[in-house]
Amino acid sequence: MATGRVLLCSLLLLSLQPGLGRGPGARGAPVVGEEPRGTLRPQLGARLRRALASPCQLWSLPLPVAELGLGYASEETVIFRYCAGSCPRGARTQHGLTLARLRGQGRAHGGPCCQPTRYTDVAFLDDRHRWQRLPQLSAAACSCGG
Repeated sequence: MATGRVLLCSLLLLSLQPGLGRGPGARGAPVVGEEPRGTLRPQLGARLRRALASPCQLWSLPLPVAELGLGYASEETVIFRYCAGSCPRGARTQHGLTLARLRGQGRAHGGPCCQPTRYTDVAFLDDRHRWQRLPQLSAAACSCGG
């Protein structure tokens, strides 16, 4: 009986979390103070174009656990956060200055990358009613590097 009560309480708490619904707007969206309200999946191309056109920032996407591709069986949806966007080519470090010079000479390729600077763990209830904790699954902060 206690297990049923714990499960019921867990499901209630999860249902109250914002952003876990599946309604219009479940596309990846920049994280700005509150959880996205999510749902129907847009075309990847549209999301990618929007992300690359904006400055480097943290984006959020509600994802069913099965779509993480990590082999977990669960009907839960988690908020997956990632970094995307453009980075200025301006050099802020000695490394950046040297890299910009080498790129100008054609001796180095690429540019600054939008990447996570911190990560956060994500937890969910699997199909066997066991909590699973995935360390460092989602980005928590982003910055341009390289």
